[in-house]
Amino acid sequence: MTSFAAFLRVGLLPVALLSVGGTALADGGPAVASSAGGDQVLGRATFRCQGGIRVQVTLLPDRARVEFAGQTRVLSQADGAGGVLYQGGGFAWVSNGGVASMKETRSGRLALRGCVQVN
Repeated sequence: MTSFAAFLRVGLLPVALLSVGGTALADGGPAVASSAGGDQVLGRATFRCQGGIRVQVTLLPDRARVEFAGQTRVLSQADGAGGVLYQGGGFAWVSNGGVASMKETRSGRLALRGCVQVN
């Protein structure tokens, strides 16, 4: 298992992921690097969503940075039922079974849907 989704499945990040984007992990586990803010980077993945929107997700300890359409959202890890969930600032990134989405938590409207990891 070398993909971002596989990284999540093996339990290294036991709860939800709320964001879009990133890059695939190298064989054997998470990449260990630092972000511009000095945080340890646990992994990255890139997703392509409906409408051709590209989302970059960077996993950090207890949170995820989601970048899309010129926006960056840093979401905190939360309990997810049957998937990976990150939420904050009125948004939630949910990844379940290789498909991810971002929704507005107040209205429930899907801001991004049908997101599939491309690397």
